[in-house]
Amino acid sequence: MKRISKIAVGAAVAVSVAGGGIAWASWSANGSGSGRAGSLTAQSVTVTAVTGAADLYPGFTNGDLYFTLTNPNPYAVTFTAMSSGAVTSSNITTCPSSNVTVDATATGLTINVAAGATSATVSILDVVNMATAAPDGCQAKTFDIVLTLTGIQS
Repeated sequence: MKRISKIAVGAAVAVSVAGGGIAWASWSANGSGSGRAGSLTAQSVTVTAVTGAADLYPGFTNGDLYFTLTNPNPYAVTFTAMSSGAVTSSNITTCPSSNVTVDATATGLTINVAAGATSATVSILDVVNMATAAPDGCQAKTFDIVLTLTGIQS
């Protein structure tokens, strides 16, 4: 029985020394080099015309412009200026588009649209004008107006 004890103790010592040898043999390492990050490409915010309060009549120069904004970007955008383009009448036969004009620019705006969201109806006040000589055919018509909004990430 003494012999079995000596073998067990010898095996335990051998395992202990071998385990210690593995711990002593592990090495450390370092690395260096570079990583890379990339920037996304800003997506255009979509401006969609919507019908708001009908406020135009012959000679009126303070009509309002209504639309929504859809922002696909992962950040909010604040628009601070507007420029207008072509006007299209909903019925060019009875009310040619030339009966409505839009102020060329609007400044002092603060129009916010959240990241990845579509805004509620937004308006730019007092920028749409109807000609004094607008015919009766312009009653109950709508006018789509090309807009360019200028803004920044907010």
